[in-house]
Amino acid sequence: MLIKKGNREAFFDVSLIKVTMSSNGKVDCYDKGLYFIPEDIDEDTHSLLLAYNKINSLKTMSFYKYPNLKHLELQNNIIFSIHHQTFQNLKNLTYLDLSSNQLMVLRPEIFQALSSLTTLNLGNNRISWLPGNVLESLTNLQVLHLHSNYLTGLRVDILYKLPSLVELRLDGNPWACTCHIQYLLSWMIDHSEKIYEKQRTLCGIPKYLNQYPVLQIQRSSFDHCQDFITLYEYLYFLLIGIALFSASIVLCLLTGVTVVFYNRQLLQARQRPHVYKNKAARKREDVIHGHYLPTC
Repeated sequence: MLIKKGNREAFFDVSLIKVTMSSNGKVDCYDKGLYFIPEDIDEDTHSLLLAYNKINSLKTMSFYKYPNLKHLELQNNIIFSIHHQTFQNLKNLTYLDLSSNQLMVLRPEIFQALSSLTTLNLGNNRISWLPGNVLESLTNLQVLHLHSNYLTGLRVDILYKLPSLVELRLDGNPWACTCHIQYLLSWMIDHSEKIYEKQRTLCGIPKYLNQYPVLQIQRSSFDHCQDFITLYEYLYFLLIGIALFSASIVLCLLTGVTVVFYNRQLLQARQRPHVYKNKAARKREDVIHGHYLPTC
């Protein structure tokens, strides 16, 4: 059967995409060659398995019709884009697996509606950076997997906003074991019981620490970092300096123009001839002819 989706045409075997729903509300769509989310799923579905398909993006409100959904598996697709309203209306979702996809960027609003989520798997993607507020709404999150991505650093405030976290995987990333990782390392040392695959969580750079376990680095190794400002601080002070320098130039120019204009006006006022006019007498008796007094 030929199915047209947008500008693409592809052949699908209808029997392969037939949705199977069991009595407990579980829909199994594993390895069905799907390119998009099926639309004929029962609205009472509790568990939806869409792994090992060919889905490349998640559109807005993709799961809006399934408010009772608790378990969602999307691993091993080719997802590279997720709309920031994809997971709207999934307030009951507790398990979300997005591992083994092509994700590079996560918008801060993506997980905002998932207040009940307890497990999030983002492993084996292409994520190199996470916004500081991307997980702040997941206050019930217990398990977070970020393994096998391109992370060289991670803002530690992301972890402090996850009070329920008990399991964290960070292995398989090329961590930059420089001054920038000292706060993350401090958190990892203080919460080492939460870190899984410790021996596989290795430094990527600098070269002399390549493949060295992150958790074996001593806190004292970063004592010298206090003597240097970070790149962000350097750029901040640089921009402030440039702004102040530019403002001072503009102020000097305005002051100079004002002074020159004022001096020109003053000079013109001094060179202008003064004409004195006698006030016309309104009454005849007010007129004095020469030095004689008026006659009575």
